[in-house]
Amino acid sequence: MPKPANHPKNERLEMNDSSFLKISDLQKNYRVGRRVVRALDGVCLSVNKGENIGIVGESGSGKTTLGRLVLGIEKPSAGEIMFDGGWLGHRRPLHLRRRIQVVQQNPLSTLNPKRSIRQAIEQPLRVHNVVSRCQRKERAAELLRIVGLAPEYLDRYPNALSGGQRQRVALARALACQPELIVLDEPTSALDVSVQAHILQLLADLQSRFRLTYLFITHDLGVARIMTSRIAVMYRGRIVETGPTPEVFRTPRHRYTVMLLSSVPVVSKNEEELRPEWPWRRRLVEGELKVSNGCSFAPRCPNALDQCWSTVPVIDPMGPIHDAACLNPSGAIAPPLQPKPLISSSSQQST
Repeated sequence: MPKPANHPKNERLEMNDSSFLKISDLQKNYRVGRRVVRALDGVCLSVNKGENIGIVGESGSGKTTLGRLVLGIEKPSAGEIMFDGGWLGHRRPLHLRRRIQVVQQNPLSTLNPKRSIRQAIEQPLRVHNVVSRCQRKERAAELLRIVGLAPEYLDRYPNALSGGQRQRVALARALACQPELIVLDEPTSALDVSVQAHILQLLADLQSRFRLTYLFITHDLGVARIMTSRIAVMYRGRIVETGPTPEVFRTPRHRYTVMLLSSVPVVSKNEEELRPEWPWRRRLVEGELKVSNGCSFAPRCPNALDQCWSTVPVIDPMGPIHDAACLNPSGAIAPPLQPKPLISSSSQQST
């Protein structure tokens, strides 16, 4: 598969050939009438085995499109995806599809309302021939126990479950294939806040227990701060900043990341003091109307230089393991926010 032209190489990515998941110069175009919309524009990303990397950004930044390409739901326009040392094409054999699973935003829309929970979980067991036919019910009951639900739920239907319970079923179904990589596409955004903490803790427990690798797609920076070890910030189809989550929150270098972090809701004066300052008006309308031939964030950036409008910034090192694509990067602006401990998910069958 050819790679797109005019996209500079990410040297750090090229040096890391042992990555479990390696995305190189990925591009995805959609045709809307006579227009061509570029959803992904030369995305490069490296994910290590057992890592939980967060993909964050506004709606329309390309997060979900990236996840769909990794899953093989859609075909890239250009670029390549490598998985565990092999090329990951669009049409994949069964053994590769088994190793990469997904948990989506709204489990009510992903679970067939006409199928019982048992049928939903047994389907991947049957398709991938994980266990024999006589063992499927026992294995489905075991998977429910793993995600904190009693085996009695096997005979129920999705509309009889709460949102948190349906998401636990979706997790059990994903685990049925014994995957190594799970794409989590906004897994808690459709849940009540009180339920989110239980699901997030369950995700952390499952990752530790089964040595899973997570591609955690979310617009919730608070969730990303708690759940991920490394973060990639996307804007208009490009990754504009990557680095360890605590460091990106403490010293964001791309101006778009600063604006995002300044938008995180806070509940205390202490958190308000730690939040980055963004005293300028967020010029959303102007950003949509103006077009930059250089940095795509230039129309919304109060710190844009003349060269920002004409030169496309490349990902440059901003620290030992912190990169950003910004011609006028920001400096340190706040000490790190300390992650809050999550509550235990054990015995939480009602959420």
